[in-house]
Amino acid sequence: MAKIVPPLNFGLVEDGFYRSAQPSELNFSFLEKLELKTVIWVGAEELSDVLQSFLDSQGIKLHNLAPQTSLNPHFPPPYADGDVVPLSGQYHLPPLPPPPEPLIISALSLLLTPSSFPTLVCCNMGRHRTGTVVGCYRKLQRWALSSILEEYRRFAGMKVRVLNEQFIELFDTDLVPMTAVSINKSQAK
Repeated sequence: MAKIVPPLNFGLVEDGFYRSAQPSELNFSFLEKLELKTVIWVGAEELSDVLQSFLDSQGIKLHNLAPQTSLNPHFPPPYADGDVVPLSGQYHLPPLPPPPEPLIISALSLLLTPSSFPTLVCCNMGRHRTGTVVGCYRKLQRWALSSILEEYRRFAGMKVRVLNEQFIELFDTDLVPMTAVSINKSQAK
C-alpha cells in the first residue's frame, strides 16, 4: 500500500478548496484521494516537471498564474550592493513584495467558479503567495481581519511578511468579478 502523505503546509480552506506547498512525488497518492479537478499555481517560480506530468496524467486542469521573471524583479532577489541594507553589522535584503494584484484577482476569480472544485492552490512553500490568496478569499467571505491574519501567520510560521499582511488588509474586494453563481456558492458555506 502506498504511503499517503499530504504536501507541506497542506490545509483545508473550505469543502473542496485546499492549500499547500508544491506537491512532490511523495504526495501524489494523497492528491489522488482528493479527486482534484483544478490546481491553481501562484508561485513565483515555474511548476516542477514532475508535478506537471502528474497533473496531466490525472486529467487535473492547471492554471499556472506564475508571473514571468520580467514582471517580478525581486525573484530571485537582487544582490546588488545598493539593494543590501546594513543593520547592526549584518546585511539584509529589502523585503519581498506581495504577489501582484492581477495574480490575486485571477486566482480569486477561479476560486469563485464552482465547476473548478475540488481545487488546490499552491506555491513553492505554501506560505506567502498561497496565504495571500487565501487571506483575500477570506476577505470576500467577510471574515474579521484578525482571524484572516491569524490564519496567514499559522501557515507562514516565523517567516511572516508584513507587506503581505498589509496587502490583505488593503485589498479591494470590489476588484473581483462576482457572478450570481459565485455569490450563491460563497453564501452557501
